[in-house]
Amino acid sequence: MRYAARNSRLLAAAGTASGAIIVGTTYLGKEPSSLEGENRVQVPTDGESVDASYAPIILPSRPDQVTRLSNGKTFDVLVIGGGATGCGAALDAQMRGLETALIERGDFASETSGRSTKLIWAGIRYIGTALGQLLRFKNLIRPVDAVGDFGSEFKMVLGAHKERKIMLANNPHLTSWVPIAVPIKTWISWPPPMGHPLFALAPITLPAVFKFYDGLGGFTCPPSHIMSKSRARRKFPQLDQDVKYVSVFYEGQHNDARTATCIALTAAEEGATVTNHVEMIDIIRENGDKGKAIGIRARDNISGKEFEIHAKAIVFAGGPFTDGMRKIEDPNCKPAVNGAAGTHIVLPGYYCANGIGMLDINTSDGRFLFFLPWQGSTLVGTTDRKGDAVSKPGPPEDEIQWLLSEAEKYLSNELKVRRSDVLSAWQGFRPLASDPHAPPGAPVSRDHTISTNPDTGITFITGGKWVTYREMAEDVIDRVVKLNNLSDKAGPCKTEKRILRGGIGYTRGVPIKLVQDFGVSEETAQHLARTYGMNAFDVCRMAKPTGKRWPRSGNLLVEGYPFLECEIEWACKNEMVVTVKDMMCLRTRLAFLNSEAAKTVVPRVADIMQTALGWSKSERNRQLKEAEEYLAQFGGPNMSTDAIYSAATITDIQDMFKTFDQKQTGYIDFDEMLLMAKKLGFPMNKMQAEKQFKSMDLDGNNKITEKEFITWWQNAGPDDELRKNLGNKFKSSAEKLGTGSDSRGIMFG
Repeated sequence: MRYAARNSRLLAAAGTASGAIIVGTTYLGKEPSSLEGENRVQVPTDGESVDASYAPIILPSRPDQVTRLSNGKTFDVLVIGGGATGCGAALDAQMRGLETALIERGDFASETSGRSTKLIWAGIRYIGTALGQLLRFKNLIRPVDAVGDFGSEFKMVLGAHKERKIMLANNPHLTSWVPIAVPIKTWISWPPPMGHPLFALAPITLPAVFKFYDGLGGFTCPPSHIMSKSRARRKFPQLDQDVKYVSVFYEGQHNDARTATCIALTAAEEGATVTNHVEMIDIIRENGDKGKAIGIRARDNISGKEFEIHAKAIVFAGGPFTDGMRKIEDPNCKPAVNGAAGTHIVLPGYYCANGIGMLDINTSDGRFLFFLPWQGSTLVGTTDRKGDAVSKPGPPEDEIQWLLSEAEKYLSNELKVRRSDVLSAWQGFRPLASDPHAPPGAPVSRDHTISTNPDTGITFITGGKWVTYREMAEDVIDRVVKLNNLSDKAGPCKTEKRILRGGIGYTRGVPIKLVQDFGVSEETAQHLARTYGMNAFDVCRMAKPTGKRWPRSGNLLVEGYPFLECEIEWACKNEMVVTVKDMMCLRTRLAFLNSEAAKTVVPRVADIMQTALGWSKSERNRQLKEAEEYLAQFGGPNMSTDAIYSAATITDIQDMFKTFDQKQTGYIDFDEMLLMAKKLGFPMNKMQAEKQFKSMDLDGNNKITEKEFITWWQNAGPDDELRKNLGNKFKSSAEKLGTGSDSRGIMFG
């Protein structure tokens, strides 16, 4: 029975009762007898029903964790950075028997790890890029290096498959498989995907490629398959039916911020000292400003208190922000990380039918674009723009527009993609890493990078992918154990079989049990089970009666979403939540799903947290203001005040064309253009009008077709007066009405 293999710190004693295993857990090193039964966990055997008497492992409060950090103790390992990799490193080190501490300046997964495409992706694209690189003509003069590069990339993909299998097998409460459809519209794809002529044959070879991809994971995922045009019409009615066939494969999916938080809380279950909102402000070295680093100065960003944390080994795990940490260590350090921003938008759930996602393997700029069902909505992403990482979530308007335009390509003409359909939008930064301490001529890493500063002994890790967080954590702890003479104390890595918080005893019957025992709705039960696992029972015990016949229990935070008010109290008391911003963005994900809905419930969330955490009125108001300012940075249905004047989808542009086409002939003539320009408030003289018309009439036949109008709109420069005035008219009307492109009828009617 797989649950019986849980690590010995938690399964210190076991016996059977009522057809289940009764497990007495340890608590931060204490034996079960010292806890008087308060943390006893009932774990069903495989195939047996769920017993709601499961009790969670009680963690120290955040103030207690801060006290443990600041009491002068010397830890074996101190990890700085609470994203997936940092939390994974803390869990790995603690499970090896090392006294470990983890600090994060914000909340867990508040940056890169909480802003991903939500896929546990084994890397189908990497196989293609590796093969494409291998078959370049230039490799004829460097065959050995070329094969070595291909082997390195292929090894990375195999590692990602292994880690994907581990994540989904161990944590069914946090992860699931998602089918992804790849629509094929032509038998030859040109320009070819990923820019290599060989991949022009992708439409023919894709089914075989996906079977090969299944095989790399040992066929542990649902099988890839071909969907005929007729079946695609039934399964995916939103899809443009002008397709040859649809190829379907599977990837893992999760709520990324929740998974990272569970990794951090699992490390705390193991006994690690873990806390959020604590920031490193300086390095402590053996001999003043020289010698090995023996600790850091830290600041509690909630209380403002500063203190020292001492450790034998220090790990920086800041993702794209790693260089900021390294500059505290050495202001003159050579950069190791380049940031790449990716924008995502969230659309209503009806854009993804029957829980099937979609992948465009050949976008206008050659990258992959995912179109995925997520938390009842549709997630579209991502773009790729080089630049320094910032903490602001707000994406540029032009990237939102690009995503909308690309999303339209494969959708039926009956399903118009509108700017006002954007429920939320955000950007995250991924780290592109190099090793600044590598000797000249050393090979460049094609995966994550681990490097140690020879002066301070501090090790940093960056790069990699979400799916390989556990492997990255293992690699970096292996390194620090070896470099810091911790081998006598440290055992082998044990995280491969460690189920994350809430997962022990979890079965697919948990949501049903929640509905039956507590009278919550099915949608809410599914959400609670997939968020908290077995701890969902304790969340439900905090739920208040609704006063309705159904659901009987669980007051919704906002209509249309399954989040309950009692989740806020639970998170404050059991999961170290200390800010309204974190509650809205990372613990409920409401800001990422619907930024406008999140704004409406911020005051209510602040009230609940004030009661749970004992805030003063002034603290409650400060928290409310901070959250409102942060939420204002998310994209949404309305264009931001600094949006470029070109903000309009193809559907919007088509409606503008129809407004100009007063005679409904299917084209705009010279007189119609003059009349509408005047009607819309920016008249032109004859010379201006002739010049304008000529720029729009691309074939010179004195008729501007819809295609010509769209082409003109997309390519006209910022000096084109008609284009600019129309764009500004569109923008100002959308902002005034607060409905985005839904305002078209009033604008141009």
